[in-house]
Amino acid sequence: MGIFIKRPFCLFCFCFIASSLLACALPSSIKLALLAVLLLGAVLFFASCYKTRRKYGFIQTAISLIFAALAIFESLIFIDFREDRLGALECENAAVDFVVLSEKYSSRYSSKYEGELWAIDGKEARARAYLVLDTEADYFAGDRLVLKGNVSLIESESSSVFKFPLDTALEITPVIEKDLFIVSEYDGFDISVLCARLRACVKDIFVSRLDKDSAAMSLGVLTGDDSMIERQTVRDFRRAGLSHILAVSGLHLSVILGVVELLLRKLCVSKGKRCVTVGVLSLFLLMLSGFSPSACRAVLMLLCAYFCYALAREPDTLTSLCTAGMIILLLSPISVGSISFWLSFLATLGIVLYAELLGDRRRRREGKGKIIRFSLVKRVFGALAVTLSANVFICVISWLCFGEISVISPLSNLLVAPLCEIYLILTVAVLALGAIPFVGAALSFAASILLGVISELVRWFSSLGFSVVSLRYAFAGIIICITAVLLTVLFIVKLRKRFIIALVPVMSALVFCVCLGVYNFVNSSVKVAYINQDGSDSLVIAGSGKCALIDVSDGVYSSFYNAYEWASGEAFVEIESVVLTHYHARHISTLDRFFGGAMVRNLCIPAPEDLDELAVMRDIISLATDSGVAVRIYEDEKVFSVCDGFDMFKLENGKREGSERKIISFSLATRDGILTYADSSWHNSDTKEDIAHFISSSDALVLGAHGPEGIIEGDLSSVKYPPVVVGANIDVLARAPLLVKSESSLLIVKDEDDMRICEFKFGGE
Repeated sequence: MGIFIKRPFCLFCFCFIASSLLACALPSSIKLALLAVLLLGAVLFFASCYKTRRKYGFIQTAISLIFAALAIFESLIFIDFREDRLGALECENAAVDFVVLSEKYSSRYSSKYEGELWAIDGKEARARAYLVLDTEADYFAGDRLVLKGNVSLIESESSSVFKFPLDTALEITPVIEKDLFIVSEYDGFDISVLCARLRACVKDIFVSRLDKDSAAMSLGVLTGDDSMIERQTVRDFRRAGLSHILAVSGLHLSVILGVVELLLRKLCVSKGKRCVTVGVLSLFLLMLSGFSPSACRAVLMLLCAYFCYALAREPDTLTSLCTAGMIILLLSPISVGSISFWLSFLATLGIVLYAELLGDRRRRREGKGKIIRFSLVKRVFGALAVTLSANVFICVISWLCFGEISVISPLSNLLVAPLCEIYLILTVAVLALGAIPFVGAALSFAASILLGVISELVRWFSSLGFSVVSLRYAFAGIIICITAVLLTVLFIVKLRKRFIIALVPVMSALVFCVCLGVYNFVNSSVKVAYINQDGSDSLVIAGSGKCALIDVSDGVYSSFYNAYEWASGEAFVEIESVVLTHYHARHISTLDRFFGGAMVRNLCIPAPEDLDELAVMRDIISLATDSGVAVRIYEDEKVFSVCDGFDMFKLENGKREGSERKIISFSLATRDGILTYADSSWHNSDTKEDIAHFISSSDALVLGAHGPEGIIEGDLSSVKYPPVVVGANIDVLARAPLLVKSESSLLIVKDEDDMRICEFKFGGE
């Protein structure tokens, strides 16, 4: 297609952006060598241009190498030592000076705030950090907190197959009660605090003029702050392929600035004044977004267009996009590790290239006297093509970072995006005119009705079983990489038949569907994963397109998260059922966080045995209902369906002799066989006869680590053990040879960063 022909500056910016991405994945030694090679190559091309007729091509190549070298140099200076610096800030029981910028989430059970860590024990730190509390809190933008806490380096909690090297931050966990924090208001000037307070003012206006749900959505679409939106709604928008609605981007700016431009034209305002007004308003919106990469990209592209108009030249959208991307990476090198930046850049790149390709075909048709009629059909086709082109270009990010993609996105964007644009206009109207009594009430009513329609549509799209498809297959990665390379080559080279470009994503989709069908046919058996970390157990059962998570832990978040990681790695995008075998108070905050990130359909909880468990159950049901998760209460010693194809029978909780701790044991029936879980000390419990009966009739046995550890004693020769024995405690099994019929019957558990995982199929395969 030859997108860089007659676009030299676009080529230079593109080289800078591509080199920045490459540099963030390379070690420092390779960067230094690559920098030397690039500079040497630039010198050679400059020197060679005097002795060749192709001076322009040699000079252009040399400048491209210089831009690439500049990106490598910037990465060396501003990025390489960042993680080492953050790691040096890790400490325990330190005096922490933390400034709140925004609230990530807050509930009765836990809360999380994003901000800046300004100082540790009086020494300046100035690093992005999160404050994590096990209780509800009520802090505001600009609040300065001084507390005692542990500071640790964390990676993103997204269940991605790939994490950008820069996707790290500091986490602060207090070691004192919340009431002992020293809270004051920051009285200095800081652009981050100023933007946070500006968003807080807009939030207060929406809360005072709209109902709760409308205020939350208005704040999200105008500022990108989704902290007030229910996590079920955020999850539904993501599954429906509408996440860009909740992030300030070109869509939002084009709608708002387009309406303002239209009004100014109707008022006969001169072109110069309109440009100044729109420019100032765009900067205001940029501050409202907290200088998010997607908003910065949109505003910079707008300013590039105005700059071209000032020079009496027609703006080139592709050059404006690459220029905006380079400026963002120059001013904020850390943005190269921002998923938001790459999603915005690549999606816009796909839309721009599609528009250029379609524009060429339209011009050729008009030149031949062919006029496309049926404008409605043309607009629908154009909207679908724009969404598809954006999704094609972000497939690499979807595969690397999310492991899934919304296939319902073209249809959902066609129906919901126009309604969201209208809602955005209503949001701005509420902000500007909501103080007028009757006008404000009318706008609030209209916003509430429209939001109800949008929410129902999004919820319906999200609930469809095929709305999201996993990309966590080996063949998916291969197909996406080949597609990305082919599209890059075809767009750069000059083609005579440009329709070939459209064939690449179509063929890729067909190949993916065929491979997916073959994979599901071959891998139809039930798989089991036993995961143990720090004495906490969880089982993940997958088969027939369904996935169930059974928790046998004390409610720690890592047990759920690691199990979900395994399920995601097996290409499951949702959990059909989560089963709790018993209650812990920590289950409340853990499930609160887990439901916010994972797609869970059902929650199965046991009937409470006392008032304490009843109180925990009440809170769990409340948060599950708020997250859109159906709750089922089961009773011990009764068979219940975990999900289609999986039936569970849980024995009444027994107790170990001489201990008050419960012994957990249950049996799970699948189409491939019966799996039994029992504590490693089941033989010392008052229900050992019942457990022995289930063990002898099972096809697989898991000896878990939930119960008190101990040596298996006594005469166990009467127990018929299944051919597969999996144990969390290898020492216990080693001292009980009767449990192992043959060397191949014992599956050794893999150690992965202090976490033991065992994957197996029935029959010991």
